[in-house]
Amino acid sequence: MILYVLGLLLVPVLFGVVLGWYGLDPPQAERLAPVGSEAHQLLNGFPDDRLVVEIAAPPGEGPTGASVGLLWMRMNETLSKMSISFEVETIHSTATSFTTADLWNLEAATRTTWPGPGQMSLFYLFVPGSYAGDSSVIGLAYFGSSIAVFPATIAAAGGSAAVTSTVMIHEFGHELGLVGIVGSAPNEDPAHPYHSADPNDVMYWAVDTTAILSGLLGGGPPTQFGSADLQDLSTVRSTVIVLEVLPCVVLAAVFGGALAVVVYHRRAHRRGSPPLPSTSK
Repeated sequence: MILYVLGLLLVPVLFGVVLGWYGLDPPQAERLAPVGSEAHQLLNGFPDDRLVVEIAAPPGEGPTGASVGLLWMRMNETLSKMSISFEVETIHSTATSFTTADLWNLEAATRTTWPGPGQMSLFYLFVPGSYAGDSSVIGLAYFGSSIAVFPATIAAAGGSAAVTSTVMIHEFGHELGLVGIVGSAPNEDPAHPYHSADPNDVMYWAVDTTAILSGLLGGGPPTQFGSADLQDLSTVRSTVIVLEVLPCVVLAAVFGGALAVVVYHRRAHRRGSPPLPSTSK
């Protein structure tokens, strides 16, 4: 019986090793985390009260200080962190086109900080080429804390540092679960899922691609989360994210099963075995 119970208790450990729940393999855990799945940890100050933002870019192709400063402001306006710090890494790549797998391989070879106990992490990867899935893409959130920016595509389309600022904030919004990735999406554009219909909102649908430079934004690239976004973030904070509660469900099921086995065997032991029938000569 003891071996059986111990076997049951090993199940969540095996799940944890495979899925990275216990931080044994943070990169693998990140690869299994879809966009928006870490929104709670990013938004809330407990238990992860620190955020490290890592920016990796080729020499001369990273964001300006003004872009980083504006991103820092938006993070402080939306997150409940005790500290938000930035780190810069240099990458060297001769590729001109990147698939999501290529982005991941470059990230895995470069990134030094990962989400872990007490600390969350966001990774911005500035790549020298374009996105293989759609050459008009200028920004992409591709995993739970992984964001790609395509400065060459922005420059080729006549974009500026202001566009880069907007893209960085926009993709950060997706990692927070906007628009409709996690929350209620009161401002979602039906024609463009997961994006806002408001051109003054940084989550506007045109921001992901070179469409942002086609005259759709008369007032310039937006950099503010709209009131509907901020309302939605309050919904995101209280929305259950399956990947967050799944380990708890597995643990509860396993321990509940183990407890049931123990109780059953104890009751059986108390009842004892039935007496043997007597025989007479």
